[in-house]
Amino acid sequence: MARVTREMVENSGINVDELVELLVKNAAAELTNFYYYTILRANLIGLDGEGIKEIAESARIEDRNHFEALVPRIYELGGELPQDMKEFHDISGCPPHTSLRRPLTP
Repeated sequence: MARVTREMVENSGINVDELVELLVKNAAAELTNFYYYTILRANLIGLDGEGIKEIAESARIEDRNHFEALVPRIYELGGELPQDMKEFHDISGCPPHTSLRRPLTP
């Protein structure tokens, strides 16, 4: 299946290796954002925090859905995700956020 899909994309004039690289980087960013929104949502407290939780949850779910949509396309084109989670995070372009470790209060 991956070979056929890859050939179809190549025949349309697209560099599949570059496309897969971009898809993997995007998947890494989506998963990293999902992770950070999960931490943020868990730490929103107080009256203002409770109101923002719904916004954080919507963003969290959207990023997860994007990640889950990208992964099958990557493998259909013959690519794969890095086996090392740190490597995967590092290609996301998202800096580590140590400030999310403390509860956010208004």
